[in-house]
Parts: sequence; C-alpha cells; structure tokens
Amino acid sequence: MSRIEATGRYMPEKVVTNGDFSDGPLLFETVQEFFNGFKERRHAGIGETGISMAAKAAKDALSCSQYLPENIDLIIGAILPNENLYGEDLNLLQYELGAINASVLPINTTCSSFLSALNIADSLIAAGKKKCVLVVIATNWVNTALNIERPNYGFAGDGSAAVILDGKADSLIDVNEKNNSTPAVFESMLMKSPVFSGDKEYFTITEPEGVSTAKDLVMAPIEVGRKLLERNSDIRIDKVFMHQAGLKMMHLWASKLGIEPGKIRHTLELYANMTASNIPVSLDYWVKNGGLERGDTLLFFSPAAGGHYIAMLWQY
Repeated sequence: MSRIEATGRYMPEKVVTNGDFSDGPLLFETVQEFFNGFKERRHAGIGETGISMAAKAAKDALSCSQYLPENIDLIIGAILPNENLYGEDLNLLQYELGAINASVLPINTTCSSFLSALNIADSLIAAGKKKCVLVVIATNWVNTALNIERPNYGFAGDGSAAVILDGKADSLIDVNEKNNSTPAVFESMLMKSPVFSGDKEYFTITEPEGVSTAKDLVMAPIEVGRKLLERNSDIRIDKVFMHQAGLKMMHLWASKLGIEPGKIRHTLELYANMTASNIPVSLDYWVKNGGLERGDTLLFFSPAAGGHYIAMLWQY
C-alpha cells in the first residue's frame, strides 16, 4: 500500500574508465565472461563517505517530492561497507537530514538491500505504522577495502540513491523473496570482518565447493523471478531493473525469464557494478532522463552475495 513518490541520487565527480586499470584479479573463467559491459564508474573523492553521499541523494529525492525532512517517519536502507561496526552508519543520516521524527532501520542483504528495504517499507506503510519513508542506499568501496591497496580492482563503483514512499497509492503488485545460504553459496562471494580475521579484508569471488560451474551459481536466482512472473502471468512488464553485475548476465537472466532485452534499463556503461546501489541509481537515472512513465509496470530482480534473492513487481 505505497507508491514511489520521488527518487534522487548522488554520484561522485571522479570518473574512472576501464583504461585506468591494469588487468584485474582473475575471477574463475565463467564469471569473468559475464562481468562485461563496464566502461566507466565513479569513485568517491577524499573525504566523501557513505553517509555524505547518502545525505546528498536523500536531499535530491526530497527536493523532487512534496515532503520536508521532518515529514519522514522512517529511514531504511544500507551504507555499504559500514565505517562503524556497531552501531551502523545509517543511524547518522537522521541528523544529517534534520529528519527529527524519523526512526532508523539499517537493512543489509548486500546487493539486494534496496529491494528488501522497499518491501519492508511498503509493509509498514500498508499496516499503517509509517506514512512517509525514505529508502536510501550508498556504496563507498573505493575509500574502504577494494582499491586502497589493490588499485587494479576496478569493477565496483561508488554512489548513492534514494526513494521516498508514501501511502497515496497501492503500487506493489507482488514480491517473491528467498534465501539460498548454503555454506558453498555464502562463501562464494564474501568479505570477512577484519575484527575477526585480524587481516585487511577485500571482497572476493571464488568458485563454490559443490557447484560444478559458475554458470550454475549465476542461474540459481532465476527460479525466484520465474515463480513471481508465473503467478502474475496476466501482467505486462514494461521495464526491467536488475542487479547489474554484467551485461551478458542481465541478458541471460532476461532470456530465462522470457523478458525482451530491450526492456532492461541500466546504467552499466556509466557507473559499472555499484553492488547495492545499482537498482536505485538506475531507477533515478531513467526517471530523470525520461525513460519511465507513471503507470509503467516494473520488474525488479536481484540476487545477492550471501544467497539472498528477490523479485518484485511494482507499478511506478
């Protein structure tokens, strides 16, 4: 029982192209085949943090809405990676915005965090618990673990995006969410906590034990999207927003779901893989560049590190 009232984003000024990197770390062969389509990405500047980027994205969304910061009664989302282990960075956003009436709920399902937060926010609005919710995601990889000591590790981009939800329409059509966190799947894409390992940690991708090929891992989330579409077979999909790990990967997912590739909306060439920020950044980009119209039916689809998969049908 909610609608997307407004969207916003913030992208760092620094543009980094593929030519700025030497050969990146070797991924196992089949995954490397799918990680394609990147041309540029943005890297946070010195002094930019996940919170500072999140605040700018949230202010952009507010400026496009009818609401003021004091109208927000919930801030939900993720800052990835967190600079603070306990409590989480997102708690600082209330102060940065002056959202004096908002509670704060960090929600981290890695790359699918935006869709998980959107689902929870809609449920709280539908239950009458909240009226105006800010969903915000920020990713700040370059100033944390990925590039400080490994400057050729360039697949991830930085930035932030936000949406404002209210209860003035019923836009969520259906959602299907599932976990597949077997140890092999969980450990295939992982960034350990240095508090426990005692080492400098980086996001790593390894071939999972017991999975014969990377393609099997890539295909595992498809069933979540397929079941969602099967029980809504009478609904026409206008636009598709997927986790943009790579162009071939998105096209493969679309083909298996029976979706025409021309319906996919992404920002892969501009911003590369932004992990959890992919979908909301692309959503705001296409809203502001005329690629979406009110009434469009959107399919959101995202697998994630840890084995969390979610697909959602939403009327914009």
